Amino acid sequence: MAVLFVFREPETVYDCASVICGLQFIMGCSGFYGRGNQFRISRWRRLYSFTVTTLGLLGLYGSLTTLLADADLRKQLFASDTLVLSIAGMELVMSTMVYVVSVLSLQWYARRHMRIYDRLAALDNRLVRDFGANMNYRKMLRKNIVVLALVSFIYLVAINSAAIQVTSHWAVFLVTAFSYTIVTGGPHFTGYVHMSLAEMLAIRFRLLQRILDPIFLQYRFPQRQLRELRIRQVVAMVQELHNLIMEINHVYALSLGTAMAHDLAISTSELYILFGQSVGMGGGYQTDDDYRDQEIRQKLLGYVALCMITPLYKLLIAPFYCDRAVTEAKKCLRLVEQLDIWFPKNPSLRLLVESQMCWRRQAKIQFTGGLDVVLNRRVISMFTSVLVNYLLILIQFAMTQKMGEQIELQKVALQDWIGY
Repeated sequence: MAVLFVFREPETVYDCASVICGLQFIMGCSGFYGRGNQFRISRWRRLYSFTVTTLGLLGLYGSLTTLLADADLRKQLFASDTLVLSIAGMELVMSTMVYVVSVLSLQWYARRHMRIYDRLAALDNRLVRDFGANMNYRKMLRKNIVVLALVSFIYLVAINSAAIQVTSHWAVFLVTAFSYTIVTGGPHFTGYVHMSLAEMLAIRFRLLQRILDPIFLQYRFPQRQLRELRIRQVVAMVQELHNLIMEINHVYALSLGTAMAHDLAISTSELYILFGQSVGMGGGYQTDDDYRDQEIRQKLLGYVALCMITPLYKLLIAPFYCDRAVTEAKKCLRLVEQLDIWFPKNPSLRLLVESQMCWRRQAKIQFTGGLDVVLNRRVISMFTSVLVNYLLILIQFAMTQKMGEQIELQKVALQDWIGY
């Protein structure tokens, strides 16, 4: 409850989504922002988004160019692991590509994106006015604030920890960290907005399930004509929410697909760094140089582990929210199919049920990402299996490499003993 003291009491869906959409707008990945009880698009908002995008990219690559101009720093950098450097370069290129794609696609579909919230607001007004529903916006807003605050804190600490440890060029490092936060944070917040939309739809599907209870309908609307009217309204709202799923897929198809590909690629790369750098730490006699190298590896492991939390959480949790929303939608449709059984004296409801069943056979509603990848629990298991198999390959490779090194050491020891 304390997290709401600095925010006004949420009364509409705009108040509920203003925090997460506001962060998306600050990162330049949205052309609209809240004003009053609605979201608006303007020329100045568009200009701000493109300005932030340009400054973020210029700041990132400009500061990196300045850092690489230092001979000592460049020497230390090139003395590092070449594979780690290649992974870092791949991350910069992929993050830039994903950020540009997210900005351009979401700016292109900004009006359609904004209309999703307008349609949700209109649906909520009907639920409150005709059915006396309690939308409980406070709970949703509180969850958004807590989750985004934790994720932002972890992400900022992870990115800026490298700049704090640098004794020279710390100002340039801070510019790099700030620009990198914008470039990578924009797609991350876009993923959280998509998760929030899926959760909003799931909440409304559950609410419609309660309304479609025959006992509730007979008690709340004893008059036959009024009850039939309200049932038709509920069925229309169920279909509207299904249409919103298709609209969300259309708006987020390109940005979500590229972000998921980036998250999967960077998660496997960070797994390699975590496993590769942790192999061989400790054990045996160690010199002062070994201790310094081990300390550097430990700091790198902590930095990579913190950076890995945000994309991995989003990669594995987002399909769960989507799958739950689709599951709740299917429950709603099953209840709609039984309306003519519950109310046999209303022959018009039979035609309504038949039309809905025909529509259901034609429209297979699922949340999808890029290349029509269905976001459900099966995708979560696929991502998890990819990461686990990759980790097993790393373990097998490390064991084979270690065995080869031991064999070579035994050969050298045997040659020394024989005298060759």
